[in-house]
Amino acid sequence: MQFKSITMRQAKENAMKALIKTLACAAVLALSGVSEAGQISSPVIYGALSQHRTHCTVLNGGTTAVAVTLKLVNDFYGLEATYNCGAIAPGDFCSLSRVIDNSSAYACTATAGATSNLRGALVIEESVWDPVWQTFFQRPIRSAPMQ
Repeated sequence: MQFKSITMRQAKENAMKALIKTLACAAVLALSGVSEAGQISSPVIYGALSQHRTHCTVLNGGTTAVAVTLKLVNDFYGLEATYNCGAIAPGDFCSLSRVIDNSSAYACTATAGATSNLRGALVIEESVWDPVWQTFFQRPIRSAPMQ
C-alpha cells in the first residue's frame, strides 16, 4: 500500500475548501427559513363605495385539528390585519372581521400546515340604515371563495 504525500500547503487548502463548503451550506440553510406548508387565499375584491366591513372566515372540514393564521391585505398587499386562530377543531371555524376603507380592495389568506380540508371566503358588507328599527345593519354586497 502506498500513501500519497501531502504538503502543508495542500493540507491548508483542503481545510479551507472544506470550511468554505460548510459555511456555504450553513448560509443556504439559515437564509432559507422555515416555510409554511400550505395557503389558501381569495382574490382581491372591491365591494362598493358603501363598503364598511369585511369578514375573512375559514372552516375546518377535516377530521383533525389544524392550526390556522388569517391575514387581511389591501389591494397594494399591505397587511391590514392578522389573526392567529390556533388549532381549529374539525367542523369549527375561525373568522377575522375588520372595519375597512371604502376606497380599497381586499384579499384574505389562510396559512396552515395542511389546507386540503380548509374552506373559506372573504365577504364585504355595507352598513344600511333601517328606518323601522332606527338602527344600522350589515348587508353582504360581495364575496369571493378562498382557493
